[in-house]
Amino acid sequence: MTADELAQRLERIEQLLLTLMSPPVSRDFYSTSEAANRLGLSPWYVRRLCATGEILAEKHPESGRYLISANELERLVTRRNTLDER
Repeated sequence: MTADELAQRLERIEQLLLTLMSPPVSRDFYSTSEAANRLGLSPWYVRRLCATGEILAEKHPESGRYLISANELERLVTRRNTLDER
């Protein structure tokens, strides 16, 4: 391997590391699967909670899938953490 090839490879590795170390992008809405992952629940159960209104969610106009706002997800995570501390 030449010095140039090694330098290019090292540059790619550094770029990947910077990408991995950057903070996650904040989003406005999350899918039921993403919310389930964050809450430690099954996606099916999160969809059920959305359908019954226990989780405030909006339906996507085209796909019909539930979308959970970032504020609602944060409320649920905070509530879950509070209950776990008891």
